[in-house]
Amino acid sequence: MDFQDVKKVVGDAAQKVAQKSGDAVEYGKTKYKIYDTQNEINKIFTRMGQEAYENYKNGVSFDDISQSCDLIDAKKDEIEELEAKLTDLRNNKKCNCGKTCKKDDAFCPACGQNF
Repeated sequence: MDFQDVKKVVGDAAQKVAQKSGDAVEYGKTKYKIYDTQNEINKIFTRMGQEAYENYKNGVSFDDISQSCDLIDAKKDEIEELEAKLTDLRNNKKCNCGKTCKKDDAFCPACGQNF
């Protein structure tokens, strides 16, 4: 193996390492975004509960909470999209049964579905 071959092999390896580290950073950012979005949902639930309790104590009926519920639904949709991104970053896919499988699997190991 001459110097050019060694140089090419080392260059290819460096590119793979850079790609993997970039994927790891993206994975970490996505995991944090899921955590952050779940915390936003928890804050909305807390605020809804506090408002409901204050209304109860003051003898007032519930205000319309549909805006808060719509916001929670939007946040949950955002989490689903982020989890799909994580699945892709892991080089996986989701089966209809909910099991995570490797992208090159021909069948789901949990339910046997053909991909």
